[in-house]
Amino acid sequence: MPWFKKTRKPIAGKEKASRVPEGLWVKCPGCAPNLNVCPKCAHHFRLSAVERLRSLFDGDWAEFDRGLSSTDPLSFVDTKAYKDRLQASQEATGAKDAVVVGAGTIEGIPVVIAAMEYAFIGGSMGVVVGEKITRAIERAIDSGRPLIVVCCSGGARMMEGALSLMQMAKICGALARLDRAGVPYISFLTDPTTGGVT
Repeated sequence: MPWFKKTRKPIAGKEKASRVPEGLWVKCPGCAPNLNVCPKCAHHFRLSAVERLRSLFDGDWAEFDRGLSSTDPLSFVDTKAYKDRLQASQEATGAKDAVVVGAGTIEGIPVVIAAMEYAFIGGSMGVVVGEKITRAIERAIDSGRPLIVVCCSGGARMMEGALSLMQMAKICGALARLDRAGVPYISFLTDPTTGGVT
C-alpha cells in the first residue's frame, strides 16, 4: 500500500513531432559503419550493451550466462511492482538483466567483456548483474584473458535492497583475485554513469 496518494492528475503535455536534424544519420563512405557520433559537434550518442560489444569485438563473440534473470526476493512495490518493471525492461531491451557478458577478440587479442545496459532499469546492479560480472571476472582468471568492464549505471538496484549492495563486495573480492592472478583489467565509465557501482 503506498504511503502517499496522488490527489491530482498530472498535466498532459502536448505531443510534438520530433525533428531529426539534417545529417544525423551518417555512414562512413570508407568503412560503412555508423558510429553514433554527430558529424557536426562530435557528440557521442548512447549505445546499448550489445551495440557496444559489437563495436568492441573483432567479429564473432560468445555471450555467457544469458539465461540468468532477476527475481523479486522482497516482493518490492513502489509506483509499480518490481516484477512488472523487470518484465517491461526485458521486453524493451531484449536482455534478461542490466549486463551482457561475452568473450571474443579485439585486434586478435582474446578478451572477456561485461557491458552494462542502461536501458534496463537504469543499468542498476542487482543480484544477477553482480553474479554475471563476478562470473566474467572468474572466466578472465581461469583463461588468463584481460577483462574489460563497460560501466553504464545509475547505481545499486533499490528494489533488491541489501542483496544488491552485497554485489559490490562480491565483485571487489573477485577483482582482488584477478589482480593477484596478474590478469589485466580495464574499466570504462560511459554515459551515463552516476552511481556507486563504478
